[in-house]
Amino acid sequence: MPAHSFHCPSCGAPLTPRGNAAVISCPHCFTSVIVPEELRQDLDAAQWSTLLFDGFTSNDNNWLVGTQSSEYFDPLNRIIAEGRYRWEAHVNRASSISKVWLGEYKVLDFHLIANCKHIFGSRAGSAWGVVFRVQDNQNYYWFRMTDTNFFAVSVTKEGQWTDVVEWTRTDVIKPNGVNQLEVIAREAHFIFLINGQIVSEVDDTQFSRGLVGLAVEGYVAGEKITFDFLDFTLRGVVNA
Repeated sequence: MPAHSFHCPSCGAPLTPRGNAAVISCPHCFTSVIVPEELRQDLDAAQWSTLLFDGFTSNDNNWLVGTQSSEYFDPLNRIIAEGRYRWEAHVNRASSISKVWLGEYKVLDFHLIANCKHIFGSRAGSAWGVVFRVQDNQNYYWFRMTDTNFFAVSVTKEGQWTDVVEWTRTDVIKPNGVNQLEVIAREAHFIFLINGQIVSEVDDTQFSRGLVGLAVEGYVAGEKITFDFLDFTLRGVVNA
């Protein structure tokens, strides 16, 4: 088999990366397949560049930390220590979301990766994920998952919430374990991955460029929730 070949995770057929594509379609089972990282780096090195990697050993990137209280979470405490960005919250109102984003990276095409572990709270009572193409607090995309093996993607525009991908079950989520979310964006095309497996692929034109960050959502009033974000990686296209 050629040195740059790999196998389709769905049907096992041999595949060969084409050009600098991060995702290709299997010609045998027609599944969208992400090119393995090591091959993607070889083929895509001239185009993609790592803009940020944060392992949360310090707060050099100025993430929001400290304790805040609001009508949604009371309190919400965020700390960065020992390789984790911990969010501890008491949900004050059902279906509340809290999000933070970095102000220095307004990207068009990007590859965003985050690893996180749900530490405390019921499996169905909360979700964690990434926000992207953020314009402000009322305009952004939101990709999240729960420990009940469900994920969803939505867009909020002028404060109005719309599903891009409705809540969908997947067995690739590891309840009680560390899970990884990824978003690959090429103009209006988005690919969503959980633990290295593509779970959805959509087109949406609401926002063409924006900031990226992290978020948690609490669904049950009165519940205490804790999440540990373990790392955050942003890759961008050179000269995008």
